[in-house]
Amino acid sequence: MAADADRFAREEDAAWIDLHATFDTIDGERFEAPGVTPDGWSPKDAMFHVAAWCAEAARQLERMRLGTYVDPLIEADAQNRAWFELSRQLDVLTVRAELHAARTKMRQEWCELGERGELTRDAVEWFEESGHIHYRDHRQQLLAWLDRI
Repeated sequence: MAADADRFAREEDAAWIDLHATFDTIDGERFEAPGVTPDGWSPKDAMFHVAAWCAEAARQLERMRLGTYVDPLIEADAQNRAWFELSRQLDVLTVRAELHAARTKMRQEWCELGERGELTRDAVEWFEESGHIHYRDHRQQLLAWLDRI
């Protein structure tokens, strides 16, 4: 199972690099400009959204590691709206810090589960859906937005 953990980690890392390369192409002025999504997210809001889901994945992976995991049955749309409202109150530097901290914690929990041979279907789903799959989806949104502006 450690090989699977490593493979998933490599996929997450490659998608992370691509997402950051895309964020890095957006100058400071445009980082808070709306229009990335139909709901009016800016690149900063998209970044916070990714950070929030990484933090949630880290929390759930930690619960799995500790043996306290229960499927949280999160209403994703409602959670996304709440995080969007929160992101609008934060500055870009705080959002960037949150993204890096959340991703680091998610990776730490993933590695710990992998080393222990405890990669359940739920663990893989949280890691993929909040990691590389999620990064790629939002990178595509950002690229489309950059083409429009």
